[in-house]
Amino acid sequence: MKLLIISGTPKTDGVTYSFVKVAEDTIAELGMEAEVIRLAGMNLTKCKMCGDGWGICFKEHYCVFGKNDGFSELQEKVKEADAYIYITPVYWGEISEELKIFVDKMRRCEATKQWDDRKEEVSFFAGKPSLLVAVAGGGGGGIVSCFADLERAIAQWSGDSWPREKAGIFDFVAVNRWNQEYKRETLKAAIKEMVKYYSSEPAEYIPPAISRK
Repeated sequence: MKLLIISGTPKTDGVTYSFVKVAEDTIAELGMEAEVIRLAGMNLTKCKMCGDGWGICFKEHYCVFGKNDGFSELQEKVKEADAYIYITPVYWGEISEELKIFVDKMRRCEATKQWDDRKEEVSFFAGKPSLLVAVAGGGGGGIVSCFADLERAIAQWSGDSWPREKAGIFDFVAVNRWNQEYKRETLKAAIKEMVKYYSSEPAEYIPPAISRK
């Protein structure tokens, strides 16, 4: 199982980056393959809405500028991955600017496959789980709307937002100023549970016991 960690933080240190490291270390501990995509280290260009608002992305599902800004290579990495972990700081109740560019371009190239008559044109995200981590610097009031941005995009480009049995979101990890320490442990547990579930048949999955005390 190959996991893609998509980092929306522009920093190479700090709280959000520490969760990127937790994800990377946890996957290594499981003996699985992981790659960190640091979007801030790329040169992705904003969607230019070619032509009448849609370019070749609508029918051919790739960006005409993709070979120049690295987006085509990023699409290949998305295709090869089995699961995704999105980690973003919360800016004004939204995902980071870097992640927004990724979302907008992927949506135009991948979500449009659902209207393609060619059966082989299936979204690279289809049938794969996602784990979302949003890190707020304060009390976390903007986390809900930040998650909503990502949840909507995932539903659009994978065709379904239901978790586990279908493509969708396995879990949300909300981080604020006061809960950072135990949310790092939460992220570790969430990754392990996601890998456990998607590495086996659904019927074999036994959820962890929940204390009723």
